Amino acid sequence: MRTIGKYCLIIAALVSGGVIPLWAQSGQTVTVQGRVVNEETGAPLLGAHVFLAGTQMGTTTNDDGRYRLTQVPKGAYRVYFSKLGYESHTVDTLIVSDSKTIDAAMTPTALEMDEFIVEDEIDEDWQRNFRRFKREFIGTSELADSVEIVNREVLRFNTRWWGRLEAEAVEPLIIDHHKLGYRITYFLEEFETSGTMTRWDGEPLFEELEPADTEQQEFWETNRKQAFKGSLRHFLLALINNRVGDEGFALRIYRPDGRGGIESRSRRISTSRILSEDDEKENTWNLSFFGKLEIIYYLAEESPRYREWLRHRQRTFSGNQTSYLELNERPITIDPEGEILETYGATRYGYFAFRRLADVTPREYRPEGLQDQLPIVGREN
Repeated sequence: MRTIGKYCLIIAALVSGGVIPLWAQSGQTVTVQGRVVNEETGAPLLGAHVFLAGTQMGTTTNDDGRYRLTQVPKGAYRVYFSKLGYESHTVDTLIVSDSKTIDAAMTPTALEMDEFIVEDEIDEDWQRNFRRFKREFIGTSELADSVEIVNREVLRFNTRWWGRLEAEAVEPLIIDHHKLGYRITYFLEEFETSGTMTRWDGEPLFEELEPADTEQQEFWETNRKQAFKGSLRHFLLALINNRVGDEGFALRIYRPDGRGGIESRSRRISTSRILSEDDEKENTWNLSFFGKLEIIYYLAEESPRYREWLRHRQRTFSGNQTSYLELNERPITIDPEGEILETYGATRYGYFAFRRLADVTPREYRPEGLQDQLPIVGREN
């Protein structure tokens, strides 16, 4: 399955992520607009949520069902439509023109009120499942300590298969990240964890919290920079901008050994061997390789939390932050903001696997000083 702008993840244990609003500075931004209606009656829908997944760009529809998003950078997006009492609706799109009209017809769905869980009815099993869900979904990094799922009662869990935990949310999750200064509205599509493998699929909308003072704003910016540096998005942006070494990354590859496994000795590999521009889609790139791509981030060491997380897997430490990518299909496509477009197109290992939602920043975020080196495509330099 190929999707545009889908936020999804497959992560596994080791085998051996203030906002600078760059789009507001661009002369090449786009207006996205449209109308949302009831699919059965054609009547306009008031108050439907419309947003670009993984960003801070969102709005609601007016009395006539119309919406308008301005100053959107050109690129690949998943447009997400949501309204209580209707099935969610998504449109995957590549925006390259000066304006884009995207209409949506939403299907009514019956509300099952008995699915909503009253907090005092949550039992011990639910609490245990919630702790496991939060550990695997939010993560255990230093940033995870400040993450609060405000409406956790909307979560439902399924453990009918031994060792496997599945989760669903009957309403969007409201998540406050007090160390990054974001409120995240997360539309969880699916979540599953079993053994050393965790995967989920969903659409986040980021909203900046209001800082109490300059000191808190600086605190948030420091943590946002920490979350971004060495992340998968940072690496992919460095890759497509030909700045892998400049940004502190080094690449090696473990190739298949011909016997169904991976050879034990890695080899250095150049960007040009694994990355090429997509001839069919403007401003997208194809990443293709066989085996496991080792990505070492030399500008930061492994955190104590990562060492604790890794110790449970009986692995050795390497000092610098070391991650691996393995492709589930070849090639995978990367958009201008460092997003992998294929749902479950790659599996993360090592430090990339350790980083969960607590270490994610919005798609448009760039730390101060990296605006020119890792630009949003469409920005005038």
